[in-house]
Amino acid sequence: MNTTCAIALLALSLELAPTPAAAAPPAAAAVQLAPGDLKWMPAPPVLPKGVQLAVLSGNPFAEGFTTLRLKIPPHTVLAPHWHPTAEGFTVLQGTFHIGMGDQVDKAAAKALPAMSYASLPAMHHHYAYTADEGVVIDLSFYGPFQIHYVHPADDPSRVAATKP
Repeated sequence: MNTTCAIALLALSLELAPTPAAAAPPAAAAVQLAPGDLKWMPAPPVLPKGVQLAVLSGNPFAEGFTTLRLKIPPHTVLAPHWHPTAEGFTVLQGTFHIGMGDQVDKAAAKALPAMSYASLPAMHHHYAYTADEGVVIDLSFYGPFQIHYVHPADDPSRVAATKP
């Protein structure tokens, strides 16, 4: 086999070889949402009553990356809890207070005004609350969404289930 033929065969075989991009599943569709496009709904009962959410991308109940927008009313406390995956959030409106640990300690919490960002590693115990104003945040995580309350009695879904 002459050199020219060998080079041509090598080039052809490299073009036909599968690449990581060719093996990857197709990308999800692009998402562009104006405020009026959001579909608000009550949050699941594991979150405090009055919290609303809109799914921006992904599926919070399936495996994969998800971003939610949450509206949290004034005077709402998210009791100490943790998640099995990391999460990050951006405060869009209002002041969101967040603290670390197994007890709500408002003196130790950090006030995060609009345009603030926080990132929490998986299994990190934390709590959050709103004061006199409601808050809107964008929350991103790798699903499915799970929340585990440090003190099971703080789980709003358990409280709701025991009411007549």
